[in-house]
Amino acid sequence: MSSSTNPFDFSEYSSSRDDADNPWSGGSQSPWPPPEPFGSVAAPFAGPGGSTPGFGGAPADAFAVEQRPVVTAISQGRPPRAWLIGGGVVALLGLTAVALTLSGGSTVFAFIGWLLAGPAAFYLLAQHTVADMQQRARPVYAGSKAVQGTYWTVVVLGFVGIALGAWQIAEWAGRL
Repeated sequence: MSSSTNPFDFSEYSSSRDDADNPWSGGSQSPWPPPEPFGSVAAPFAGPGGSTPGFGGAPADAFAVEQRPVVTAISQGRPPRAWLIGGGVVALLGLTAVALTLSGGSTVFAFIGWLLAGPAAFYLLAQHTVADMQQRARPVYAGSKAVQGTYWTVVVLGFVGIALGAWQIAEWAGRL
């Protein structure tokens, strides 16, 4: 059961345009030198002068790839101060609210102060830490002792606000 047709004959799928692009079809275009599908190509053996001849007798400089200039500026990382300042302000507002409760104010201020000095302030400190780690990943990082000291001051203010607020809330709950 042999067929007389050639299994590799795909002539029925060709078009007149395919014949124009096919250098072997006897068209008027010469197949040499073949067109470069990817644009210009760098000459692999060209020396500093680029005197090695390229394809088709063209000088190697005609095939040289354009090089981009080297960027000399180095991005410098700095500690983000906005999140840290925000955390400090929120922790101080929380301590102020707890102080209002200590001076005879409503227990609602203790709840507000605990929330501000606790979760809100430490959320802002966490955002500061994430942003600081991104800055530290840069090639150069300019750290600051003042920022580091401010960070720990905000942590202490937050813990004091949490402790005093929780104490006032516990006293209120104990009187129920």
